[in-house]
Amino acid sequence: MSPASVQTPHALFQQGERARQKSRFAEALVLYRQARQAAKAAGLGECELDAHLGIGDCLRMQGQFGLAQRAYERASRLADRLADVEGEAESLAGIGLSVRARGNPQRALPYLAEARARYRQAQVYDREGFIVWAMGGTYRFCGDLKKALSHFKQARRLAEREGDTLGVGYALCGLGGASRLMGRFADTQNYYAEANAVFEVEDDVYGRAYSYCGLGNAARMRQEFTPALQLFAKAERLYRRIGDKASFAYTIWAMATVFKMQGDHERSRATFGRAQQLFHETRDIRGTVYCRLGTGELAFLQGKHKQAAAAFARCADLTQRFGYQAEACHALAGLALVAESPDWRVVKQAYRNCGLYFTPLPPPLNLP
Repeated sequence: MSPASVQTPHALFQQGERARQKSRFAEALVLYRQARQAAKAAGLGECELDAHLGIGDCLRMQGQFGLAQRAYERASRLADRLADVEGEAESLAGIGLSVRARGNPQRALPYLAEARARYRQAQVYDREGFIVWAMGGTYRFCGDLKKALSHFKQARRLAEREGDTLGVGYALCGLGGASRLMGRFADTQNYYAEANAVFEVEDDVYGRAYSYCGLGNAARMRQEFTPALQLFAKAERLYRRIGDKASFAYTIWAMATVFKMQGDHERSRATFGRAQQLFHETRDIRGTVYCRLGTGELAFLQGKHKQAAAAFARCADLTQRFGYQAEACHALAGLALVAESPDWRVVKQAYRNCGLYFTPLPPPLNLP
């Protein structure tokens, strides 16, 4: 008889919860799957639903977005049969976040909006704050920075009202990321530093990694390369520990950007290649765009203008197809760089339309 068979579904689920709270996602995933199987055999629908949701969360945190989406869809069908409004909201939220991570932020918004409505119906206001934060990130990916900032600020207020300290930390990270895109690098530093202090106190491993990466990007934008690399290394170690391949890939991308700016072109190219492979494995289109922008900049710095133009053109196509408006602006800027007669007016107007701060991009190039 296996150890799992002598434990109740609820006990297995709670063990999974404890492992997840410590960001031990691989361990939690095994426990949630055991809990789901045991709950289904025992006819415990609510416990089975919770296990489905836990499985989706762990898969998503490990960058397995397609599998996560299927887990949330199974949870959604079960929640509907059980008439569990909060379960329906959790399922919709998970589907939306998985869809967004797979490169479709516009398609994710209706799922998130419906999840928010269900949380309100169930009067679960702390989870409503989480959804508002998730919507802020989605608007950021769509390039609507005004709505992104508004949602992150609203998420912060909701988290403070509900006494959700971690929610405050994640809202601060959202504000930090949006501020960086808008060229407000001092704000970026302050938001991420405040978030990092929250996560250190709460011992939230994922949050610490997230905020270290944000602080590294703030240093990168100020061309403080040594501190940036040290912060990225801290984030890298934590992401490795929790098995978050998706976030880990963005840290590798950021490190490649620093190497590029330092003039270490070979190391930069190799590191972009590592990040690109990880983005390919997680099917992250936005990450792929980031890497193509980086390799385009690298080719430009090396005088390989045809290669740079091809990379920027591919980025422009991908960003328009998937709705990444901020990154579309950067692709336009790259194409202007390699043009014989650059039309910066078009680029500046695109940035203004997106609420982004525009500056010409002399070497070393450093798109945010």
